[in-house]
Amino acid sequence: MIDWLKALKDKPAIAHLLRAGQRFAGRMGDQFGAAITYFSVLAMVPIIMFAFSVTGFILVELRPELLDALEKQLSNALGGSGQGANAKIMSVIDNALRNYAAIGIIGLLSAMYSGAGWAGNLKNAVRAQWRQDFDLQVKKENVIVSTLKNLGILLGLLLAVAITFGLASVSTSLTDNILGWLGMTGVPWLALVLRLVPIAVSLGAGWLLFMYLYLVLPETRAPWPAVRRGSLLGAVGLIALQYLASFLIGRFTTDPAAGLFGPVIVLMLFFNLFARLILFVAAWISTAEPAGGRAGGPVAEATTAAQGAAAARARSAVEAKAATPVLVPRQVAVRSVRVGMGAGYVAGAATGVGLGAMIAAFFARVAARRRERNRD
Repeated sequence: MIDWLKALKDKPAIAHLLRAGQRFAGRMGDQFGAAITYFSVLAMVPIIMFAFSVTGFILVELRPELLDALEKQLSNALGGSGQGANAKIMSVIDNALRNYAAIGIIGLLSAMYSGAGWAGNLKNAVRAQWRQDFDLQVKKENVIVSTLKNLGILLGLLLAVAITFGLASVSTSLTDNILGWLGMTGVPWLALVLRLVPIAVSLGAGWLLFMYLYLVLPETRAPWPAVRRGSLLGAVGLIALQYLASFLIGRFTTDPAAGLFGPVIVLMLFFNLFARLILFVAAWISTAEPAGGRAGGPVAEATTAAQGAAAARARSAVEAKAATPVLVPRQVAVRSVRVGMGAGYVAGAATGVGLGAMIAAFFARVAARRRERNRD
């Protein structure tokens, strides 16, 4: 049994999943996923405000007859609350709908601010899984520039999400319509084939969505084949999450007690699982190459640590050498020493000759005095 498990772990696909799981868990993937979920829920409030403002604009300016019908339906729904409470609630709703401009501006500004923060947190979480050094200091940017970049990322992501879910919804409805037009709703194999069309469309749209995420969020580039395969893995996971959310919402709506809080719970669960999926796929892409992998691709942590240590030693040596004060260039110093030694030799020789001449003159004078005394 142990040998079988070891052989299973040694398979490239299983070993890759294990490396991705270790990277995801070691770099706080669950905690980052929870933080992204929190900011996702927080960003829903200004989005709802902006949507309410758009609804008010449509009901007040474009279709005022619908406003009267809506107020009547709401009044009938609140009939059991009493005339006084009913009138107050309807007055609040009517004033809010008619003040759509102020609510829209506040909601839009709040949505931009919270959305930029959400995109920034998602970017930092993906980069934490992506980079080789988890403790790498993030380069600080100007707040305004960073916010504008995050807003651009958010707008692109919203467009990609809208295309993904829109294509899935349209393809599903078209499939039902095509079966009805052909009058073949009772043909099992044709229905099965056409049911696969929305899945294929959703898979392609999800693949493009994850490709967009891993092209704009990381600060470095990974090998293109790993990004493509990882994006496909994320697209498959997104389809599974979509069907899971649809199934849970359907189950909750059948129960009146759970129908009130069920959609909110499903939405929070979807946000959390979607955030974890994005981070896990990022970890999967960043660990595409095992230890000793090919140059240019992501490598294992041990290899990266050894290279980082060697680079740190090299930097320390260079810094130490740079920190040593250099007063005179080496060539100038050598030349100066040679000139000084030559001058010393000359001065020494001249001094020696002069001292010898003085001694010789002294002894010559002494000898001359002795000769004069001998003559006397």
